This record gives sequence, structure tokens and C-alpha cells, in this order.
Amino acid sequence: MNRIVSVFIAALMSASCSVGTPSNPLEGKSIAFIGDSISYGTNWHGGYGKIIGEENNMTVTNTSRGGATFARNAQWTLDDDGTRPCILDMAENLDGEYDYIIVEGGINDFWAHVDLGDMTESFDGGYNEDTVTGAVESIFYTIRNEHPESKAGFVIIHDPFTYDAEAEFEPFYERMKAVCDKWSVPYLDLYSQNNQETGVNVRDAEQKKLYFASNDRPDGDGCHPNEQGYREIYAKPMNEWLKTL
Repeated sequence: MNRIVSVFIAALMSASCSVGTPSNPLEGKSIAFIGDSISYGTNWHGGYGKIIGEENNMTVTNTSRGGATFARNAQWTLDDDGTRPCILDMAENLDGEYDYIIVEGGINDFWAHVDLGDMTESFDGGYNEDTVTGAVESIFYTIRNEHPESKAGFVIIHDPFTYDAEAEFEPFYERMKAVCDKWSVPYLDLYSQNNQETGVNVRDAEQKKLYFASNDRPDGDGCHPNEQGYREIYAKPMNEWLKTL
């Protein structure tokens, strides 16, 4: 009898390790990442998802793609008829069971001058998916209805201050927060935390080089982190944030 009890207790302890522990609720969980090149890991393959998965013994699915937008039918350039990958498609094509689904994106919509669109009061679908707002609403709608057991989260990227740096990003930033609030999706605001908490300032040439340098761009582009950038700017705050979801 004692042996049976011991085996049963050992089995329970083993099972508990696969579904999180009091000290680390992420331990052994499954997580899906959808997003653009920052989520994909263009400058360091696997990006923050790889680090988070390894540090917490998580099963990681990452379908992010470089150049992806939230909105459908966004062109690569004004002179190019080809359309960018769509993060909404990634959400709709998730076919597994996940403890967490983490969404990131928006900078390519901004650079491609995609219409921001209007936020609705509806939770019933039918959004304008050719706009940024409508596409994000559709993503949250899809996660809520197709993956009701998953914990959703949204990552607002660091301030890249690059490429179209003089354009007005603030309306995009405020709208992302508003849509998250409407759908009760927790978000990690790395845009506002950038200088205050991580100390990263891509306007500073040395910091830009430290966190974003690559073989192709030794001075860094300020947008695509290298391994150190992923660890310091993304994985470190994301690990703590994910534990609160």
C-alpha cells in the first residue's frame, strides 16, 4: 500500500511540473507567438520566443513572419502589388492547444501607412480587416472564440525611432492600448518602458549598436534586436509579465 501511495504522489509531482509550479507558473506550459520580424527573430533566429521557451521549459510555436502587418492586403510598397504576410492569418491558422497566445506587431502597418480605422463597440465579429484596428479586433475575436482556454497577451514594441521616424506613431500606440483594453487583453508596453526601465535609447549610437548590431548592419538598425537586445529589452520583462497573465 505504501508503495502504491508513493507512486501516486510521485506521479502527481511529475504532472504538476508539466503544468507550472508555484515558483514558476510558466514551467512546462505551451505558448504560441504570432507577429512580425521582431517576434520571428530576424536578427537572431527564434527571437524572444526561443529565450522564453528555453528558460521556462515551454513548448513554443512561433509562426511570425518578417514584414507582416495586422491588416490584410497591405502592400510591400506603394509601387508593389505584392501583399505582406498577415498576422490575422496567423491567428486564424493556429490549430493547436496553447496555454498562452502572444501577439506582437503594428510597426509594419505604420510604415506601410495602413489606415488606422475605427474601433467598434461590437464583440461579434465583422470588423474591417483592411484597417489596423479592425484586424487587431479580429485577432482578439478569433483567439477568444477559437482558443477560449488560452491566455492572450499583446506586446507593444520598443520605440525603434527608425525609417519613418518623423511620422506620427502616437495614434497607433494609443489605439493598440485602447483595443487591448476593450477586449481585456493584457499588454506589455515596451514603447513607454523603453528608456525608463530598460535604459535603451536607440537614438544613442552606442546603445543602438550594442542591442541591434548585425553582420549586415554593424551599427544596428534600431528595430531588429540581436541576442543581447532580445534578452535585455524583450525576454527579461516578458518573462515577468507572462507570469502575471
